[in-house]
Amino acid sequence: MRQDIKTFSDITAIETRGSLRVQVKTTAHGTVKYTVQVNERYTTAVYDTNHIHYFDLLDPVSIKIKLEEFVEGTSGVEVAVAINGLEVLPKYQHLSSKQNNYIDTLDEWQLLIPANFYTWYHEITGQGWIA
Repeated sequence: MRQDIKTFSDITAIETRGSLRVQVKTTAHGTVKYTVQVNERYTTAVYDTNHIHYFDLLDPVSIKIKLEEFVEGTSGVEVAVAINGLEVLPKYQHLSSKQNNYIDTLDEWQLLIPANFYTWYHEITGQGWIA
């Protein structure tokens, strides 16, 4: 077989490592200190941040945000999430633990997306189930 001809298994092989780009943008309002955890990776933030993480295409996604210090009634954190360029928050904020994308309490806020992201996204956008 010639070297430039690919076999069927070469053509259908998909590299899944690092194919899921998770972007978590947080915007602090008022005086607030908080932590952001994306799939068990911690990032401490005290100002507006834009976290970008890469995961395996078939990994679940877990985003947790916890306020450490804030002034009640005047401060909080706004969250926006995009995965592979597709908006997840605030568009589907009703799927988060607090059903919003603004955190202003000491309770932990979280968004859990089970593995496979594209199957989950296809279902929540009302396009049905992918086999």
